[in-house]
Amino acid sequence: MEWKPDKLLQLILIYVMLSGFTYWLPTIRGLFDGPSYTWSGWMGIVGKGVGGQYWILLIFTALMTIVVFLGWRGTFKPFRWLLLIWFMLLVVESGTWFFSSETVQLKGDTLGIEVSLGEIIFPFDILFLSLSCLWLIRDIRSNQPHQSPSWKRLNRHLLILFFCLLPLQFIFLRFFDHNKIFDLMGVFLTIVQWILLNLSFYPWKSQIPRN
Repeated sequence: MEWKPDKLLQLILIYVMLSGFTYWLPTIRGLFDGPSYTWSGWMGIVGKGVGGQYWILLIFTALMTIVVFLGWRGTFKPFRWLLLIWFMLLVVESGTWFFSSETVQLKGDTLGIEVSLGEIIFPFDILFLSLSCLWLIRDIRSNQPHQSPSWKRLNRHLLILFFCLLPLQFIFLRFFDHNKIFDLMGVFLTIVQWILLNLSFYPWKSQIPRN
């Protein structure tokens, strides 16, 4: 019997993936760009390259990656609580933006993006925190056994492709950061890479292993 996450869980995990761009991108760029790249993140943490409070950024990125991995692979026991922790962290961050007297904007100099976030993100974070609580309660009450789906060839290929992008990202971001075209290519590859990682976790035509 084929196992797949239900529609609500899929929606929640897609939102986790979307919220993850603002963490994955500075994590990779900080590592590959080096000190030439200045980043800022959750609750005002800042740094250049892997300096400053980069270690906090790594913790957030690791938590986010664990959440999407456990969610797509059906490992629900630790996933339930890590999911709630993730959304509570998002709500705390977007809540400070929402109630701040200053306008908080997402700026991407390479992509030329400058978007006001405070009034947009907070309601969505609240909504998905509520949906996560709803899913968690429903899942606990269902008492259905959860088994991780089998790892398919497509999962392996997507994961290999994910790792194959790393040297290209390093070259574009480290050695061509002064060239806007190559810098854009590096950023684009980093965005695609995060999507690939999520797709590599997805249970493609997976079947619950038989005992």
